Amino acid sequence: MSTSTARVTARADDDVMTRSGTTSIANSLLAMAALGAGLVLVATGAGSSPVGAVPLVALGVGALLWAAVVLVRDRVPGLRASFVGAVGAVVVWVVLYGLASVGVTTVPPFLPTLSSTVLLLTVAGVLARRLRRLTLAATAPEELELDELVAHRSRRPRPAPSTGRYVLTLLAGAAVVAALTTPALAQTRAGAFAVPHGSLHSSH
Repeated sequence: MSTSTARVTARADDDVMTRSGTTSIANSLLAMAALGAGLVLVATGAGSSPVGAVPLVALGVGALLWAAVVLVRDRVPGLRASFVGAVGAVVVWVVLYGLASVGVTTVPPFLPTLSSTVLLLTVAGVLARRLRRLTLAATAPEELELDELVAHRSRRPRPAPSTGRYVLTLLAGAAVVAALTTPALAQTRAGAFAVPHGSLHSSH
């Protein structure tokens, strides 16, 4: 590997994996999206037939663990494996609908499927962009360097995000994830049997 290639590769790795303010925000948002998708997958799998329960619960637990690792380490473990996992979870939904059409398993509820798919594809899209940068760094460093030069010329340098901006961004991301997951969880079997708020204190 030439000196130029090594320099650009290191720069791409820094862009993707370092703990800069912007990367920290992006990683936190990725973790929240994975957390929401994981909760929906587990809740849906808990009320499915064994054919659907096993892969859904396994994927849901995996998504929850992945989110925890990203939050603790502030970096994505195994970009390619994480991308394949996110896309693979969406493929599992498609397979389950196909199996349901021939009576092998129950039909997955629509809203949980849609909600988790949106969250998973969001995670996959961000990871795909990071993978592209790493691939360019390894195979076409000159193209990556040109992309960076154009990007720097077309926008002003941005300072590291302040604490206030960081918190507001996380709150906005959490609100979006909650808006997607809350109604989806309510449509799962686990959500249907959840005790309504305040019912434990109702009079007889």
